[in-house]
Amino acid sequence: MSKSHECGGERELALGQLSKVYRAIFSDAKYAYPDIEEAFCKDEARLLRCIEKAGIRVLLVDLPALGKHLDRCLSQGAYRCTGLCLGGKCPGHVQLPSFLKELYLRVFDASGSLKGDYDVQAIFFLRQILYGAKKTRLQCSQEAIDDEVEAFLEVDIALPEPDSFWSQEAPHGAEIVEVYRGFSASPLYSAKVQGLPAEKRADATRFLRALDFVSGAMTTTLGPYSYGEWEFRHGPGAISVKPASGNKYSWLNWSPRLESVFPIADCGFHNWLAWIDHIVSGDRIGYTNPGSPLNSMMEDDAATFGETEPSSRLIDVPKTLLKPRLIAAEPCEHQWCQQNMWHYFRTRVRDTWVGNFVRFTDQSLNQELCRKGSEDGTLSTTDLSSASDRVTCHAVGQLFRGNLGLLQALRGARTRFVDVELAECRFTVPLKKFSTMGSACTFPVESLMFLCITLAAVLATRRTKLSVHAIEQLKGEVAVFGDDIVSPVDSRELLEWGLEALDFRINRDKTFWEGSFRESCGVDCYAGIDVTPAYYQGPLYESRPETIAAAVEVSNNFYRRFMVRTANAVASTLPRRTKTKGVALLPMVSGCVGLKSFVAPQPGARYGGSHLRKRVNRHHQTTMFEAFGMSADCPKTQIDDPTAFLQYCTERPRPDTKWCSGVTQRPQPKERLIALGVEAWSSSRP
Repeated sequence: MSKSHECGGERELALGQLSKVYRAIFSDAKYAYPDIEEAFCKDEARLLRCIEKAGIRVLLVDLPALGKHLDRCLSQGAYRCTGLCLGGKCPGHVQLPSFLKELYLRVFDASGSLKGDYDVQAIFFLRQILYGAKKTRLQCSQEAIDDEVEAFLEVDIALPEPDSFWSQEAPHGAEIVEVYRGFSASPLYSAKVQGLPAEKRADATRFLRALDFVSGAMTTTLGPYSYGEWEFRHGPGAISVKPASGNKYSWLNWSPRLESVFPIADCGFHNWLAWIDHIVSGDRIGYTNPGSPLNSMMEDDAATFGETEPSSRLIDVPKTLLKPRLIAAEPCEHQWCQQNMWHYFRTRVRDTWVGNFVRFTDQSLNQELCRKGSEDGTLSTTDLSSASDRVTCHAVGQLFRGNLGLLQALRGARTRFVDVELAECRFTVPLKKFSTMGSACTFPVESLMFLCITLAAVLATRRTKLSVHAIEQLKGEVAVFGDDIVSPVDSRELLEWGLEALDFRINRDKTFWEGSFRESCGVDCYAGIDVTPAYYQGPLYESRPETIAAAVEVSNNFYRRFMVRTANAVASTLPRRTKTKGVALLPMVSGCVGLKSFVAPQPGARYGGSHLRKRVNRHHQTTMFEAFGMSADCPKTQIDDPTAFLQYCTERPRPDTKWCSGVTQRPQPKERLIALGVEAWSSSRP
C-alpha cells in the first residue's frame, strides 16, 4: 500500500473519531452553559459543515490557528478580528467572531476589550474547542516531509561556520584557549553589539560580560569531566547504521576523533584483554591508536575501520498534519559516548545550584513558575523556534571554555555529517549546528545555554554585582526546560537580544509577557488558573494495544476536567471485547491502567468490576479481576561473543532477575491480562 493511501485511511479514521469527540465537547459546553444551548447547536452545525467541506484540516490546522490568536488577544487584553477560517467577524458592531460568539462575549465585550469580570470557564471551553485536536499525531505527506527537510537544511546553512577546533582530531589545549576567550571577546558577538544603536550598546556589552561570568560559574560548579566516572550505555533511540549482526556492542567505526577523547580500549570493551583479543584475532571493529604501545605487535592486524568518520541519518516521525518532527539517528559509537556525557550532565546539575533552575527530568518547576507568572505578571514565558537546530558550535565553545575536558569530549562525540533523503535523492551534508535532535548531548547543552543566557540577561538588566550568590538569589524567578524559558518580565528585552545575538529565533506565537496568560511545558494558565485543554492524540486501532492505552489516558484527561460526556465518548471507542474482556473503572488514586473515577466505584458494582472476569486467588484468599493491561515485550536475538559481558556490565541487571544477553529488538506492545485485587479500587498502586 502506498504512503498516500496509508495517510488517507489514517486521516479518515481520525476524522470519524474526532467528529464524535467534538459533538461530545459541545454537549459538555451545553451542560455548563444551558442558557446558550441554542447558540452552541448552531456553532456545532457550522463546524461540522466546514469539516464536511474542507476535511480534517479544519480541526488540526484552522482551529489551532484561531487558538493561537485567542491566546495572543488574551495576553494583550483585547480581541482583534482575523481573517482565519471560522474567525469571521459578527455582523454589526460586535468586534468578535460569529463562531462561538456567546463564549467570546463572556470574556470580551462587544468592542473586543477584555471584561473585568471575565469568565475563566469560558476561556477554558474556547481553548478546548480550538485546541482539542492540536496534538493529533498523523503521518505527513511526502511533500510535507520534503518541505521540513528543506527548512532543516536552510536553518543549518544560515548558521556561522564552526571553528577549526570542531574539525580537528586532537586540538592542542592552548589553541582552544586562544579561540574561546569568552562571549565578550568574540569578534562574532562584538560585531553584533556594534550594529546596535549607540544607546543600546552599553546594555548589550554588559550582557555579554555577565554571560561570561555566568557560563564560567556554571562550568566551574559542574566540575571537571572524566569519562571514567560516568556510565556508558546505549540510548533508546535508533542508530544510523547497525552492524550486520545487529549487535550494537560490536563497533563499526570508532573514528580517530572519537579515539582522541574516548580510547576504545577503555570505553569500548569491558577490559583491555578483550580489546587485545579482538585486535590479535584480526576483527576490524574499531580504531587502533597509532601511539599505542601495542602498535608494533599488531601492525599487520590493526583495525583500520575508523579511518572514515560516521554520519547520522535524518528520519521523520509523526508530529502534526502539516509537519513532521525530524530526528537524526546517531552513529552507534557516538551515541554510546554521548550517553556517558548525558549521565555527567544530569548528575552534576541535580547535585549543584544549577538544579535550582534546570531539571532535566521534571517539568514541574517551569509549570509552577508559569502559573505564578500568569497570576502576578512578574514572570514571562519564552519559547524558541527550532531551538536544537540553532545551537552553534561557536556558542558551545564559548559556553564550556572553562571545562576543556568536557569541551574536548563534546567535540569528539559530535557527528559532523548527516545523511538526508530529499525528493527521492540521498546525499550527505556537513552540519554547521552543534548537534541535532537524536544526540544525547543536545537537550542538556541547549538547556544549560538558555539558562546562562537568561541569568545573564537578568543580572545585566538589574545591574547586579556578579557573584554566585547573586545567581542563587534568582531561584524562583528563572526556570529552563529545553527551549521553554521562564524569566522575569523586566529582563525580557535584553533576553530577546541575547538569544537572537546567539543565532536563536523566538517563537512569538508562544512567548508571553503581557496580561495574564502564560504557557510553559504543557501547562496553560490564565490569572493563576489552569486552562490547559485535553487533547485527542490520534486514531485508535483495535490491533494496536498502545493506541487503546492512549485512548484510555485521553478519556481520563477529559474526565479530570469534568468533561464527563467527552470522556465517555472517547471511552466508547474502546473495543467492546478484548482479550481481557474489558477495561476496569478505577478511582483516581489507583495507579492501575483503567478509566478513572472520582466516585471510587466498588469492584462488584456496575461499571466497576462487574463486567470483568473474576477469579479467586487461593494463595491470598482474595478476589481478583482480570482487566486490560499493557506489556512491551523486548525480544532479544542471542549473541555468543565477548560483547555479551560488556552488555551485562552496562545493563547491570538485578541479581534476582533472569537476564540474557542479546540484541534487543524493537519493543512490541501487547495487550495482556492483569489481575486487579480489591485494593485497586481503594488505594494507590505503584
